[in-house]
Amino acid sequence: MSAISTGARRGETIPVGRVLERHGTQMALIIAGCLAISALTLIYPSTPTYDPWAWILWGREIAHLDLVTEGGPSWKPFPIFFTVPFSFFGQDLAPYLWLWVARAGGLFGCVMAFRIAYRLSGGRIYGALAGVSAFAALLSSNKYVRDAALGNSEPILAAVVLWAFERHLDGRRDHALYLGVAAALLRPEAWPFLALYGLWLWFFEPRLRVRLVAFAVLVPACWILPEWWGAGDPLRAGSRANAPNPGSAAFAAHPAFELFKRFAESTVAPVELGTLIAVGVAGVAWWRRRAQGAVLALAALGFSWFALVAVMTEAGFAGNQRYLMVTTAAVSVLGGVGAVRVLQGMEVLGDRWFAGRSPRAGAITAAVALVIGLAIASPTIVAKADNTGRVQGGIEHEAFLWHDLKALIDANGGKDRLLACGGVFSGPFQT
Repeated sequence: MSAISTGARRGETIPVGRVLERHGTQMALIIAGCLAISALTLIYPSTPTYDPWAWILWGREIAHLDLVTEGGPSWKPFPIFFTVPFSFFGQDLAPYLWLWVARAGGLFGCVMAFRIAYRLSGGRIYGALAGVSAFAALLSSNKYVRDAALGNSEPILAAVVLWAFERHLDGRRDHALYLGVAAALLRPEAWPFLALYGLWLWFFEPRLRVRLVAFAVLVPACWILPEWWGAGDPLRAGSRANAPNPGSAAFAAHPAFELFKRFAESTVAPVELGTLIAVGVAGVAWWRRRAQGAVLALAALGFSWFALVAVMTEAGFAGNQRYLMVTTAAVSVLGGVGAVRVLQGMEVLGDRWFAGRSPRAGAITAAVALVIGLAIASPTIVAKADNTGRVQGGIEHEAFLWHDLKALIDANGGKDRLLACGGVFSGPFQT
């Protein structure tokens, strides 16, 4: 039986089946934990925001074979796989079920940021420090908590992309492909990346060719056919996305520059500096000994994603900050890795400066550097620590609007009396 080498110190081997079983069990427990914590958040006032409401309504309409997408946001396939079955639980419970999934996905994205940063930093204590930094950086990034709490799907996208990256590093290219397809059903920006990865798999993983062909048909069909059914226009999603709301970066004199400016405000300076350090160190390591290629690959993914969104924004698409969630996740991971590279450098210097004085000189130097770094960054840490609290007011406001609408209808005779007055409608794009 083929085996995977693990535990360099003991030189033991573990059968492939056991490794995969261990990974599957581990991820199942993590996802279950995220779902449990997400369920607890529903105790507080909760509601979906604009796009998720459309997915919830469309899920119910599909279940009744009466889909109408003309007045909503751009079509998005991935959430529909959840909102259609959720619709059978009733119109009161279905919105909460989607919020449950979306919030769990946001938390899972932070967990995946921890896992990738831990791995890229070599594990152990430095890996744990990098992981905690990445987790905190993504969780505290601008609007991440808000987007997850209100049911937007981009935090799920961050989780899926990071998980696909991990599976590729594990050598499970088939799993990476499946997760890449999920990403492509979440946002169209993922299509070029999935296409390039599929082209690479075509030559290096021939056993996946039948699945590649199937996914090449499935992904466009999931985007185009429902719009054809619901609006009579298979390309409506693209035209809707090319009609951005007021305040979009697309309306700036230089949309790409405005997009970069807004993105720079979504993360903090220490994270951005850590990203530069991580990429710089990895670049030198790759040049000298072909090491740390995974760090450079993650950076290339994050920066390329930003470049694609920037080009689309220049072309008139909305360029909302949440469209850059993959870049934000990559920068959060790299920021944690970069912080650890500084500590590792200080450990090396400590060993050199105090050689012969103490066998722990390097570790002590790194610990002192960590304390000093935390002290310097403490204002930023304190400011970002209450990210959830800052968005709670807005979430409660939207939640009260939803429940006040129900109360208003009930106070005026209920649904039947209202419908007796004629048809009920709202204008296009109104919440």
